[in-house]
Amino acid sequence: MNKKMKYIAIIILILFVAFAGLELKTYNYESKTPVKKLYPTPQIYQRVLVFAPHPDDETLASAGLIQDTMRYGGEVKVVIITNGDSFKRAVIENYDIPFPTPHDFLRLGYDRQKETLSALKYLGVKGKNIIFLGYPDKGLAPLWWKYWNVPYKSFGTKTAISPYDNSYTLKVEYKGENIIKDLTKIIKEYDPTLIVYPHPNELHPDHWATNSFVKYTLYLLKKENLPQFLYIVHRTDWPLPFGKHPQLNLNPPQNLLKTGTEWHLYPLAKTDIDKKGEAIMMYKTQIKVMKDFLLAFDRKTELYGFYEDGILKKYNKNRKFDDYKVIIDPEYDNFRDYENGSVDITGVYAYMQNNNLHVAIKCRQPAKPLYEYNLYGILFKGHKEITRINVKATNGKIVNRKGDVNIKNRIVHITIPINIDFDAIYLSATTTSNKYLIDKTAWRLLKKEK
Repeated sequence: MNKKMKYIAIIILILFVAFAGLELKTYNYESKTPVKKLYPTPQIYQRVLVFAPHPDDETLASAGLIQDTMRYGGEVKVVIITNGDSFKRAVIENYDIPFPTPHDFLRLGYDRQKETLSALKYLGVKGKNIIFLGYPDKGLAPLWWKYWNVPYKSFGTKTAISPYDNSYTLKVEYKGENIIKDLTKIIKEYDPTLIVYPHPNELHPDHWATNSFVKYTLYLLKKENLPQFLYIVHRTDWPLPFGKHPQLNLNPPQNLLKTGTEWHLYPLAKTDIDKKGEAIMMYKTQIKVMKDFLLAFDRKTELYGFYEDGILKKYNKNRKFDDYKVIIDPEYDNFRDYENGSVDITGVYAYMQNNNLHVAIKCRQPAKPLYEYNLYGILFKGHKEITRINVKATNGKIVNRKGDVNIKNRIVHITIPINIDFDAIYLSATTTSNKYLIDKTAWRLLKKEK
């Protein structure tokens, strides 16, 4: 064997070991993941309401559940929040258009609607039970906070109102409060027995924002105790291995196993697995650009989580610091500056003392004043929003409102006066550096201890 052939053989061996290691890791993870099987009672299937941020999420997450609902004689209604129309790569590759115009993005939106209609009807969902809200793709996170009551302009279609002729509310203005109005009307009219929607630890901003909009609406309607299945579609390098592997479970991302969610695997019949795979292939515009990722969801189980509300406790000197933990955030999940532990949030702690709200943001490594540590909260009284708070702590002080901040080792302790009566707070924390988002926790509803 000559020298060149030896090099080639060594490279092939290295690649084989790498891929074998990936498969071994996958199957090892499969055998050790402590996740329960989920077998709901038939009553829960009466009226299932599925919320999807984009056309295809409903099938990736819930095609098996949808088929079971039909089998039990139940009904499924699917609400698509956006039309997924700002996906530039999909426009370029599907239509061979190097420089897409707003019209091209609109075309993608309509095509993605048709794909969802075809796939869901194939799974048994009636056309009248498929709703397109028409809100801006890549715009749900801005609508959740900054553009709550002011119009937002879509990245793709360049409009501040829905340009679609079949939106649930025609020509709806792109404001967060309008999403709440639509969701409120739909939930009231349908009166679901089960709601299926994204998990708050989703990485995609449209996904976690969909969770927040739905959770907020359920609380306003006093339906926060309604059965809820939370699904994951977007986490870093998940679900591995990509491609079609119907013999595998859809196990939860490893870094979400110990973050407060109770995960369950929902078993699928062989015929339902096959039908789910066929339905996924109907999303042709997406198959064109990420086929292996989509088919990775066609497995013998679907994944759902239960994430309970927390308690905002009163301060008690006899309690330990960990007693006030309200959010657990995964380590090494920064969006950028990955190794920087000073902006990698691992937990949030909160309590009330007199009329002061205390929130401690804990990081993986010692916090530093040069970074920005942010707190977001929505206060409720009697299931109605009464105010919002946004706290920015940087350079050792709070820069946008009254309050104090103390940085000690890994803890950023924020104290702000709350001079209004409230009984619940919806809470999240972020870190930023040079105006770039580095890390973000899930949003969690905390009910005030009485």
